[in-house]
Amino acid sequence: MSKHNEGSVFENNPFIEGLFEYMDSPRGQLSDEVREVIWPLLENVDVDAVNRKLIWENDQRLSIEESVQRIHRDYPEFPVEMIETRLISWLEMEFAPETYSQEQIDELDQLTEKWIDDYYGHRPHM
Repeated sequence: MSKHNEGSVFENNPFIEGLFEYMDSPRGQLSDEVREVIWPLLENVDVDAVNRKLIWENDQRLSIEESVQRIHRDYPEFPVEMIETRLISWLEMEFAPETYSQEQIDELDQLTEKWIDDYYGHRPHM
């Protein structure tokens, strides 16, 4: 067996290089700041994936778009599309109640995926 070059996946990788360039850019830094502000805001938000609502404090049930607008009112310096992207990434990657069984998590993932697909297919232009 010949040993091939075992260089790092980070070396000479245009995708990784582009990602690092973006992260170091003003827009990339703003995107990270938006995440750092928004994800903690969402810690106490529950999700009703069946009815496609985020449940805020006082049982206020808002759609993705309404939730984005709610956050934007409090943080007008953040671009709406970044708020939307970060909220959706939280919904896809972070929201997972500890009390859910694996079966419930799987169902939540399926419902959330369909919700987000439909949202992107039918969302109004912001």
